[in-house]
Amino acid sequence: MGVLGPRQQVKLNALADFTRAAQTLHSLTEQFAAARANEDQIAFQIKRRYGRFKRLLMTSGFDPIAQLAGSMETAAGRSASQRTKARILREGLASIRFQLEMEERVIRKESSTEAGGATEHPGNPEE
Repeated sequence: MGVLGPRQQVKLNALADFTRAAQTLHSLTEQFAAARANEDQIAFQIKRRYGRFKRLLMTSGFDPIAQLAGSMETAAGRSASQRTKARILREGLASIRFQLEMEERVIRKESSTEAGGATEHPGNPEE
């Protein structure tokens, strides 16, 4: 693995923060799914958190993930049965988490190809 540059380190740190925020959203989503009363209050908290999450993603340059977070913000505010809304929120969050993972993989792969492009496969010079 190559050495990460300053920009890549900043992006990876931001992704780590976003992963923690996704964990919080996961917790709230599961609380919402299990709630027997006051599920509207939890849905409002989820909507508010997704709004903040979306703004942070946009300012950090992760626009496609920010768009998905915006969709989840809208979904959390819509009226639907608790079961349907919980399913939508779970699926959307799974997609966000996957995209965060993919961004991290891309950053790490870029750093490894930049640092060791020719030294990865030393091979025989006669080949």
